[in-house]
Amino acid sequence: MRSTLTFLLLGLFSAGSALLVHEPDHEERLPAEARALETGIARLQQDLGSAVDAEARRFVELGAAGWMDQRVEALERQQQRSGIVFLGLQGDSIVAWSGDARATVAELERDTRGHLWVDDGFYLHAAVRVGDLALHGIRPIWNEPAIENRYLVRGAHPLLGVDPGLQVERPEGAGAEVRDGEGRVVCRVHWREGALELGPWIIWKLVLVLLALGLLLVALWRWAHQAALQGSPLTGLLRLVGGVVVLRGLTLFLAPFSPFGRMPLFDPAVYATSVLFPSLGDLLFNAALLVLVAWFVQGVVRPAVARALPDLVVRWMLVLGYAAWITRTLIGLVHDSSVDLDLHHIQGLGGHSFAAVLAMALLFASWCLVTHALLRTTGTSTGRRNTWGVGLVIALASVVVHHVLGVVDTIEFLWPLPVCVVLIMASRKFGFVHAVLLLALLSAATAHLLARQVRDREHRERQALAERLATREDPVVEFMFREMAPRLRKDNEVYHLIVGKVPCNAADLDRLVRQRFFSGYWERYDVRLFAFDSAGQLRCATDPDPPSSLLADTSAMLMGIGVADMPDLTMEERPGQTTFYHARVAVMPADSLPPGQLILELHLRPVTQGAGFPELLLSGDDPLARRSERYAKARYEKGVLVEEHGRTFHPLHWVRPMPADGPLWYNEGRYEHLARGSVDGTLLVLGLPLPGPLDRATSFSYLFAFFGLLLSLAFALRALARQREPFAPGIGVKVRLALVLFGLTGLVFFGLGAQRLLERQYEQRFEAAMLERMRSVHAELQYRVEGEGQLGERQAGYLEHLLGRLSNVFVTDLTLYDVQGHLLATSRPQVFTNGLLGTRMDPVAYVELVQRGRSAFVHEEHIGTAGFRTAYMPLRDRRGTVMAYLALPSFADQVQQEEERSSVLVAVMNLFVLMFALSVLVAIFISNWTTRPLDLLRASLERVALRGTNEPLRYRGDDEVGRLVEVYNRKVEELRESAERLALSERESAWKEMARQVAHEIKNPLTPMKLSIQHFQRTWTPQAPDARERLDRFSNNLVEQIDVLSRIAGEFSHFAQMPPAHPVTLDLAEVAGASVQLFSTTPGCRVQLLGEGPLPVHADREHLLRTFNNLVKNALQAIPEEREGRVEVLLRREGNEAIAEVRDNGSGIPADALDHVFVPRFTTKSSGMGLGLPMVKRMVENAGGRVWFTTEEGVGTSFFVALPLRA
Repeated sequence: MRSTLTFLLLGLFSAGSALLVHEPDHEERLPAEARALETGIARLQQDLGSAVDAEARRFVELGAAGWMDQRVEALERQQQRSGIVFLGLQGDSIVAWSGDARATVAELERDTRGHLWVDDGFYLHAAVRVGDLALHGIRPIWNEPAIENRYLVRGAHPLLGVDPGLQVERPEGAGAEVRDGEGRVVCRVHWREGALELGPWIIWKLVLVLLALGLLLVALWRWAHQAALQGSPLTGLLRLVGGVVVLRGLTLFLAPFSPFGRMPLFDPAVYATSVLFPSLGDLLFNAALLVLVAWFVQGVVRPAVARALPDLVVRWMLVLGYAAWITRTLIGLVHDSSVDLDLHHIQGLGGHSFAAVLAMALLFASWCLVTHALLRTTGTSTGRRNTWGVGLVIALASVVVHHVLGVVDTIEFLWPLPVCVVLIMASRKFGFVHAVLLLALLSAATAHLLARQVRDREHRERQALAERLATREDPVVEFMFREMAPRLRKDNEVYHLIVGKVPCNAADLDRLVRQRFFSGYWERYDVRLFAFDSAGQLRCATDPDPPSSLLADTSAMLMGIGVADMPDLTMEERPGQTTFYHARVAVMPADSLPPGQLILELHLRPVTQGAGFPELLLSGDDPLARRSERYAKARYEKGVLVEEHGRTFHPLHWVRPMPADGPLWYNEGRYEHLARGSVDGTLLVLGLPLPGPLDRATSFSYLFAFFGLLLSLAFALRALARQREPFAPGIGVKVRLALVLFGLTGLVFFGLGAQRLLERQYEQRFEAAMLERMRSVHAELQYRVEGEGQLGERQAGYLEHLLGRLSNVFVTDLTLYDVQGHLLATSRPQVFTNGLLGTRMDPVAYVELVQRGRSAFVHEEHIGTAGFRTAYMPLRDRRGTVMAYLALPSFADQVQQEEERSSVLVAVMNLFVLMFALSVLVAIFISNWTTRPLDLLRASLERVALRGTNEPLRYRGDDEVGRLVEVYNRKVEELRESAERLALSERESAWKEMARQVAHEIKNPLTPMKLSIQHFQRTWTPQAPDARERLDRFSNNLVEQIDVLSRIAGEFSHFAQMPPAHPVTLDLAEVAGASVQLFSTTPGCRVQLLGEGPLPVHADREHLLRTFNNLVKNALQAIPEEREGRVEVLLRREGNEAIAEVRDNGSGIPADALDHVFVPRFTTKSSGMGLGLPMVKRMVENAGGRVWFTTEEGVGTSFFVALPLRA
């Protein structure tokens, strides 16, 4: 009780400590963060100055070319670490650089304060000038990209170490001031919205709350366990369940007032099903509480074995009902949450996925514990038949009911049946084979249920994605139009073409508008342009047909259209026509000029599969759009294939009939396809590879490994909790651990090596493919620009148009740099206009190609956190003269690269998990094979006794174990001979001791009898008045002494001639109860039985009854007369033993008598022969048990009887 109160107080103290942890005050903390930022900026500014000074000396000494040649690799590593970029100037021209610098030369030259703000953030600046040479160094402090997504994130440089919740603003903004060393405001800081809602404080608060809950649960467990030990397990269970319900209700009531709802684990948007399960964290907590209650039921309450048929039915209904609830919870984890549980794509799994699988494991553990407790059999064939029969009938009824309700997945509701079989088989002893079977069945069932439910969820998501894509909206082209339209409106050349006096023709309109503004990604559309003058009359067009957007208004073409300006593209969808985009742009360089009108229409080209738009150019994060990269896509217009993406091919013409009431699902090859739309209009097809046998085996392996690790951890913790001595593993355990660790180590090295090898092969293949594509592009460009000489600004427009076309032909992005390394043209201008890349060639590639003369070079580059490879090659004419430098960046393929890299990792992990599971099984097989002779030898040694038959071992091997067995057999023979001699000697000694004790005990009463008779002879006078009275007194005394002699003879005869045992399987609790009932009416003393059965043991009933009678009688006799007596017989299980404790509150046993308690004829009582306890020890040991005691003088004594449990 004292320890329970201690845990309760500690839990309340932890809860109180959690209440003292508060969310930090934003305003109080902001000035400190501003000062820390000032300190960090000053430190980085000093480091930048030192770095610029050192590099300036090298720059002046080596010159621009030599400095780049010798320092480019070191400076690249420095940039990756610190972000520092160097620019070398000669006059006002950049002649050397170490990376991308967003600041212009003019901005650098104007800066005198050592820091500057540019479009993409805040930088420190330092410069050293020597003559006409200058070296500038800039270092990022705050990154503010124009586009924010998972690759491009706004934030401070990591070396500053500032809180990620801080937002840095320009000096004219709002917030706390941050000043430089001269007191000038360089920026301001404030907290982002909700920045301090999460932080270290909430982690500490959560840890304290969990500690408090853990301590309170320990106190609750001990309180409940105490009731069970006192003979009321049902009371203990009610205490535990009631306490858990109260504690859980309190946490749910306080949940709206706690800050933990801000944490993703407790976010209802991630998972929520009901009031009891408002979040994934609550599900995890509830699962842990269920395990606690189930453990108490299985280990402490231990319901009696069901014998009656109604009891069996109720128990089976409880087991299957609980399993059905777990199944529905698992299904809800998939359908009612945003948690990714697709084990076929483990690269998409995260922390929430781990928490969900852990919750599943805990729920399965609670179910297994309850099932193991409820479905224990009696060990008889009748009991087993009844249990199996009732379970089979209920299972068949469940099949019928579920099929009537439309649930045809048999595994969904019948998975508990084979698991129950294993648990019932393990009723006697839970062994390794049972554990493996249990893990395999649960893993297979979970893998199947997850795969099926994830597939259903994926079908819903695929239909939603198909519906989104079927609208024909293209967010990329809409974004690009909004970015391009302002430049088109203000373009002078376009304006003069439309409203000028010079005739307008299709070629000029294509050259000035389409080639300049609609290249690159736009090439996947048929861009149709229609130019109208200020009066609304058509001047020229790139298409002979009239604008499709004006077909409904034919008068407009004749009478002229009004000027309109549309800021966005508009989707046009008409019956019988393909969907297209259209827009109107009012071209007007100045407000005072009459506007011209440009009508733009975008019609999707057939079978377009150009370079994909890089995800890093799209703002925000759309998980569904990201998942769409898994699908093979196709679009049909009026039954004709117009667009196709992915690794599978679709027919040119759609021939499958479409259902009238929904989408069409069909399998073709290794793909499952969804077709949505109309054959007469737009039809979209999304395909996904079907999971194969290896995918299913991998999912099973992951779950098997995870569940196995959890089970191993549980057994390890259980063993440590029960271990009262230092853990000393046996040879078998050591061999298993050594083999497993050896196999695991080998697999780790194998996995790392295989991953590195596969990644290297992938990189080599990818580089080879890039270079092959580069050579093809080079050949095409060489043909197109032959004779142009060195390419420059005058060809930029044509080159931009040319690269856009080639980009779609070769399905890649293309960039051209001039011979000085400056940007000439690109098929992806958005990367440069948004400041994601600088306008100078990568310095490492420039050095390799320009200064070191490499014919080709592939280099790893980064934009934000997105890594991509770029292949470089000199663009030469047929005479070998370098005209420009061609770059083939792969940032448009980065999603595909990530998928391929993750597929390599997944393949290695799959192989690792499978090999690990196999290695564990092999290790256990080998260890069992090698240690089986040792186990046999150990078992034989345990049976070795001086009395009894010691059988020799049979072992055929001629190895170390064989020689050990040979020595064992020889020693067994020697032991037999020694035992015979010892037995003979013991019998002689025993007879001598018995004769001595009998003589001593008989001599004691004979001496007073002789003296009494002699005295009577001397003093007897028949005539004396009291003669009759003296004769009676003498006779009574003599009879009493004769009775003592008779009792002495009877005691020794009883001890020497104990009847042979007739062991049977009986209930120890029933025998103990009979003995307690016999002594329950003892006046002045309370004798009671605590604990319940059944406790089946194999022993002689009469011997056990005499054992309890002796122990209870001794306990009663040990209680002083002045003390109210209390004798308790406590029954319990410990492992494979039944323990009976006879506890009294007597005077205890003196310390000097402890070693003689079980010695014959020793007693601490004034009467008796001292043979009762030796008889108890002898009878218990004959039954295969053991006896011991504990005592404390003046307090009481406890005698313990331990007997092996019988299944």
